[in-house]
Amino acid sequence: MKLQLESLKYQDIAVQLVVKVFDGTEKNTFDNACIEGIRSNVCKLMVEQIKDNIKGVLAENGIDEQTAKLSADNDLCIEMETGTGKTLVYIKTIYELFKHYGFTKFIILVPSVAIRQGVLSAFKIFDKQLENIYGFTPKAFEYDSKRLNKVTNFIEEQHPQVMVMTLASFNSEDKILNQAQREDLFANIPFIDAIGKTNPIIIMDEPQEGMDTENSIKQIAKLKPLYKLRYSATHKVLKNLVYRLTPYDSYKLN
Repeated sequence: MKLQLESLKYQDIAVQLVVKVFDGTEKNTFDNACIEGIRSNVCKLMVEQIKDNIKGVLAENGIDEQTAKLSADNDLCIEMETGTGKTLVYIKTIYELFKHYGFTKFIILVPSVAIRQGVLSAFKIFDKQLENIYGFTPKAFEYDSKRLNKVTNFIEEQHPQVMVMTLASFNSEDKILNQAQREDLFANIPFIDAIGKTNPIIIMDEPQEGMDTENSIKQIAKLKPLYKLRYSATHKVLKNLVYRLTPYDSYKLN
């Protein structure tokens, strides 16, 4: 028996506050977001416009700028307690970002294989119910170095794509995505560079689990993310905290 999708107010708020950060973005289409066969995420808002949107979100959610650690970096932090539906929140955020802005390229970065499988299972459990709401289903798949055709599809496809991967998939120069001397390169460049041309939105599940080391920061930067959405109950690096569900809030909401 499949789990039934519930509409929980605190989850909906967490989704919509992220969506509002990009308010004013021209909706991406084939004409304005596709260059040389690569479909990208495009946002032409100036840094100050994004900053103003973030300030509006903070005011709406009752978070002061000092607590939020307001920053010009392209990071948003969402703080949610374990067991409050964090995975479903960022899955629904993907649907909403495509609905509002036409963003099509998403990478969910997870700290372990077990969490990766849990994320993929969540997509499968809720796909039909979410399709009934939104009218589409993104292509969610596990990164597999032996199936680079899926990565090629991720880069080129117009339909929303979600690649779920561990940091270990590309955190050293000898990993396949980083290799420049291969016969199966994408347009004669390493796959990591081709993915970077899509400017994916990277969803970081528990980023404190190794995603903020010096090497990890360098490797993630190669993906040229449009934005990084950081979901955790225990952030060690805090920037632009746009939503917080504290343990007390969780207790009040049962």
